[in-house]
Amino acid sequence: MVLVCWNNRAYLEPCLESLYGAGMRHGFETVVVDNGSTDGSQDMVRDRFPDVSIVQNDGNVGLARASNQGIEATRAPFVLLLNNDTLVDGSALDALVDLMEARPDAGAVGGTLLNEDGSIQAEYNNFSTLGEEFLIATRLGEFLWPGYPSHRQSHEARSVDWLSSACLLLRRSALDDVGLLDESYFIYGDEADLQFRLIARGWKVYYLPDAKTIHFGGCSMDRWRRRKMVYRGKMLFYRKNYGAMREALLRAMFGTLTIAKVGVWSVAWPLPSLRERAARELRSNADVLRLCLRLG
Repeated sequence: MVLVCWNNRAYLEPCLESLYGAGMRHGFETVVVDNGSTDGSQDMVRDRFPDVSIVQNDGNVGLARASNQGIEATRAPFVLLLNNDTLVDGSALDALVDLMEARPDAGAVGGTLLNEDGSIQAEYNNFSTLGEEFLIATRLGEFLWPGYPSHRQSHEARSVDWLSSACLLLRRSALDDVGLLDESYFIYGDEADLQFRLIARGWKVYYLPDAKTIHFGGCSMDRWRRRKMVYRGKMLFYRKNYGAMREALLRAMFGTLTIAKVGVWSVAWPLPSLRERAARELRSNADVLRLCLRLG
């Protein structure tokens, strides 16, 4: 088990409690990679969970790099990437391992993510297309189905394109084959990139719908800071895997839509009731626009 933590003690503690109270049939070791937390996360882990190993970074090196540090600190044939803002179920984790053992072509396997109230948050995803990115950026996709672009139509185990790394089991020999997470991604996009490489090398990614994990989500940064990192991950994915032409088209589309959003929030800014949000939106979209001009 590999968990990356950055000032998230309030979620890390119940996550580890759920993990060690889950009653798994399969044995496991746990590594927490701490990205320079200042909220006492490290002391809490040492005091309450002495069996957990800690890899300590001086600062926030990003999710991809920290996850790789955790993977390299373990030796088991399978490694679970687990967000620290999750609550796990032992039978669900056992089911992921069982599927991995039963299907030697499985490079990765994950399940369903649930919101705190038990509603479905996310299942599996297809690799990005320009049309899909337009529907996401304009939020028109939400009118197609809740949770777009995540699919919600599978009721049995199946091979898919990619799954969130909030709870994702990986085969170590597959990682030896394709390499670890690309550390060019600070956060967001790294898991899709890894699974793209797995499939390109002939491995399969499996979705197991009955393996359910509660995921609170978005606990490390607010939506305005997160927007820039999400867009950066998308552009980098296109650059690496789709080529210069499709990357340029993606940048042009994002840039055009962002300019339109800046126009809307510029009109809203003089209104006292909207000024604070408009200021945040304008700063956030300005960051995205700079990314569209040059990947930063």
